[in-house]
Amino acid sequence: MRLRTIVRWLPPLLGTGLLGGAGCGTHDDTSSGSQGAAGSVGAGAQAGVGAGGAAQGGTAQGGTAPAGTAGADNGGAAAGGSGASATGGAGNQPSGLGSGLGAYPTGTSDLTLGGSMTFTNVGAPGWWPRRIDRAAGDPACDYKDGTDTWGGHCCMKQQHTESGQLAPFDEEMTLILKAIDLKQVAVYQPQGSASNQWSLVSAWDRRKGNGQNLAFTQGSTPVSQSSGELMHDDCVWYLAQDQPFECGDGSNYFCPDDPGVKRLGWRGSKLFVLTASMTFDDAGVSACNSGGQGHPGPWVALVASELIRDGARKWNGACNCYSKTGSVGDGCGEINLFEVVMDNNEFSNREFISTGVRSYQAGHVGGNVCGSGCTRDQFPADSTVVDACGKQPYARGPELEMGGPSDGCPVWRRPIGDRYFVVLLDESTRTIQLAIIHPGNVPGAAQPLLPALPAALSRETIDGLLDLRLPSN
Repeated sequence: MRLRTIVRWLPPLLGTGLLGGAGCGTHDDTSSGSQGAAGSVGAGAQAGVGAGGAAQGGTAQGGTAPAGTAGADNGGAAAGGSGASATGGAGNQPSGLGSGLGAYPTGTSDLTLGGSMTFTNVGAPGWWPRRIDRAAGDPACDYKDGTDTWGGHCCMKQQHTESGQLAPFDEEMTLILKAIDLKQVAVYQPQGSASNQWSLVSAWDRRKGNGQNLAFTQGSTPVSQSSGELMHDDCVWYLAQDQPFECGDGSNYFCPDDPGVKRLGWRGSKLFVLTASMTFDDAGVSACNSGGQGHPGPWVALVASELIRDGARKWNGACNCYSKTGSVGDGCGEINLFEVVMDNNEFSNREFISTGVRSYQAGHVGGNVCGSGCTRDQFPADSTVVDACGKQPYARGPELEMGGPSDGCPVWRRPIGDRYFVVLLDESTRTIQLAIIHPGNVPGAAQPLLPALPAALSRETIDGLLDLRLPSN
């Protein structure tokens, strides 16, 4: 079984004080579900496991892991990997695609107000542990010179950054999806140093099936064509650019041979839009690569690309960049964007969605849950973002400051029907902005983006999205 951080029951932050709250708390885990690609794992949910942490009974794809561990993808990390070096294409911003996606026909559902959640003051100079390819005893192994989960050599250094703009989320990031009915994916990034125009740089639409500079991976081979119906099983899918992550440039970045995820993520500022639904029959979700009952908790996340390229796709607990301390993910960066916690414990509730930001800057920020004591009917039927501690909807989208105060304990009511899931990471304002928007209630500031998903956006539109504090505007 892969290594996990035990969930801790912490009193949620409200302002600068501490409050208790029945059925609410801070949810902390190392990941949101395992899968066959990460090796053979045990079956059944465990109390104290993070969201999606119920083991899924997958089978290893490249070699068999030792008993009690998660296997190395394609056999790479178990023996230390090939260890080729890479930089990940630093500074290589993808060019615009030149055309938009167009509006996707969405189903009808009861109108909701929509909601936003804003993380401010994001980014600070600091460091995280990076796995590199050096022999035992090399002085470059200044963080760790030991063994990985499976007994292979583990060399890690302190990877420092002086960036204060969004770091470490200005590094390459890869999108992770699980148990979601996906219709469209659009990724925008600024073009040129002035950043006055953001262009569509990666895209996928179910009507066409093929991705544009976007590939899906569940196993060992990236595919640009997908049905998007990812809710039939609990496999974890990795979405990145359809461009290779080149190894061998002399930097000694650890780079095992895993073609499934050896692709470029998205660096710097980035905007993701998913047209998707989290409405499906839980019983219809099978276990990844097997016929048993699966773990039906939807998960949407952004993860440091180096974390999933280290040889175990995030689940190599003894030798990766996830954490300095072995808890809370205080390392290279992960954002659980929209995560339904279903682990058969006091944190679990299929009707609510958690959002949490993790990095060396402040450990774990957000990640609130409504818990087993919450019901949808406690909140107005048209609400989207609600306070799990105060048990009331927000009149204005909540803000959470990295290393500072939090506006209550924000969580999302799991939507019924199609929604736009909007995720914006902006270097210039040091902001991470998330929103869930009903197709029938698109706010004015988002209308240049939705539903058309055009080829380009102005900086004015980006600023308008950053200013959203739904449901108030």
